[in-house]
Amino acid sequence: MKLTASDIAQAVHAVRLTAAEQIAPGGFSIDSRALSPGDCFIAIRGKNFDGHSFISESLTKGARLVIASAATSVPMDPAWPIVYVEDTLTALKQLATSVRKTWGKCLVGITGSNGKTTTKEITSFLLEARYQVFKSMGNFNNEYGLPLSMLRLNEHHEIAVMEMGMSHAGEIHELCQIAKPDIGIVTNVRAVHLANFKSIHGIAAAKRELIENLSKEGVSVLNNDDPYVRKFGRAFPGTVLTFGVEAPATYRATDIQFEGLQGNSFRLQFKSKAHRMRLPLIGEHNVLNSLPAIVVAHHLGLDFESIDQRLLQLKPVAGRGEILVFENGFTVINDTYNSNPAALQAVIKFLKRVPGFHRKILVAGEMLELGPAAERFHRECGRLAAEGGIDLIFGVSGQAEQLVRAASERGNAHFSARFFGDSRSAGEALCQEARPGDLILLKGSRGVKTEKALEALKQKFHSYKLQD
Repeated sequence: MKLTASDIAQAVHAVRLTAAEQIAPGGFSIDSRALSPGDCFIAIRGKNFDGHSFISESLTKGARLVIASAATSVPMDPAWPIVYVEDTLTALKQLATSVRKTWGKCLVGITGSNGKTTTKEITSFLLEARYQVFKSMGNFNNEYGLPLSMLRLNEHHEIAVMEMGMSHAGEIHELCQIAKPDIGIVTNVRAVHLANFKSIHGIAAAKRELIENLSKEGVSVLNNDDPYVRKFGRAFPGTVLTFGVEAPATYRATDIQFEGLQGNSFRLQFKSKAHRMRLPLIGEHNVLNSLPAIVVAHHLGLDFESIDQRLLQLKPVAGRGEILVFENGFTVINDTYNSNPAALQAVIKFLKRVPGFHRKILVAGEMLELGPAAERFHRECGRLAAEGGIDLIFGVSGQAEQLVRAASERGNAHFSARFFGDSRSAGEALCQEARPGDLILLKGSRGVKTEKALEALKQKFHSYKLQD
C-alpha cells in the first residue's frame, strides 16, 4: 500500500521528520543486505547488531527513507531522510498495525507446532482459485517477520493468509494485536520450544492465544485429533469448525489411501456426505495439514469439486518434501526446512512404507530447542527408525549422536547408523554411499544446515530433476 513519509510518521508517532513529507518508499526492509532501491530501511537494534550502523550503507544502496531511533548514539547526517521514533521495533509493529486497519479485509492466522507453513501454502493456493490472496513470506512469522509481511499488503488483495510462530508465551497475542485475524487455524500442539516452556501445557496455552484473540464474529478452525487443540473452542463465542482423521469432526478425512511418492487420496466427510480428494504431497501427515485449508476454502465459498481440482495442482514447497530424481538411479526427498520430534517420526513412518526401492537411507539432523528432553526425544526417534524398513541412518550434529546410538542398539545385522559432526561431512559420506535404487530422505532444520548434504549430492552427480 502506498505510504508517504507523512503517513508513516503519523502511524509510528514520530518524534521528528527530516524527510520530504511526500516521499513514498517502494517497500520496507530491516536488512541492508536485502534492501532494494527505493525501500524504507528500518534500523532495528538487535542482540548482536545495531541497524543504525548500516543507515549510511542503506542510503548508498538507494534507500528512499529511514526509520531510526531518536536516541541512537550513531552519528546521523541532518540531510538524511529519516523518520525519528522512540523505538524502531515498536514503530515497525505500529506501521504494520496501521496498514492492517487501513486494508480492513479478511485475514486468516495460522499457528501450531507442526505444519504451519505447509498449511499456509495449501490454504492460500486453494483460495487463489477465487480470490486475490496475500500470504506471509516464507517463514516470516515472528515479531519481525509478520509485520514486515503485513507491509507488503496491497489494496487489490482480498484475503491474507498469515503464519504465526512463537517461542515464548504472549508472542502470538502480540502478533494478533497487529494482524487482527478473522479466522484462526491451530494445527496441533507438540513438544517444540521446550527450552522456553516448563511443559507442553505451556505450549498449548501459548498456541491458544490465537483463538483468544479472535472476535466473537470470528471463526476458529481446530484439530479435533489433538487433545489440547480440541479444547480451544469450548469458551470461544464465535464459529467453531473442526477437522481430523481419528476423531469425529466437522470435516473428517477417512479411507486414506497411501500412494507412496505420488501422495495420498482420501474421503472427506462433511454433513454425512463423502467427497473423494487427491493430494499429491507425500506422507499421511500432509492429509492432516491439508484439512484446515479445505475447511477455510469451503467456508469462504469454494465447492468440494473445485477444491479437489485445485489440490491436484499442488507442488511441495522447497525443502518441505520435494522429490529429486537423480539420473544415477537414486531418489532424494528434501525435507530440510525444519525438524522436531513429531515431524521426524512422521517422515520415518512414511519412509518405511514407501515401496519399490532397494535401500532406504535417512539423514537426520539434530532437533533444536528441546531443552532437557532433547536426549530422550532423539533416542525415541532413533529406536523408531531402527525398527525395520530403514537400512542406513546418518545422524548430523549434537544430540543426533543419541539418535544414532539408540538406533544402533535396536537395529539388526542388516542395519547401520553413523554420526557426523556437521552436514558437510555427512554430505561427503552420502556421496560415497548413494547407489542406484536408493531412496534418501533428508530431514533437518536450518540451524543444522542439513541442506548441505543435498548440495554435496548435486555437486557430485549434477543431473537430476524434480518429480512432477
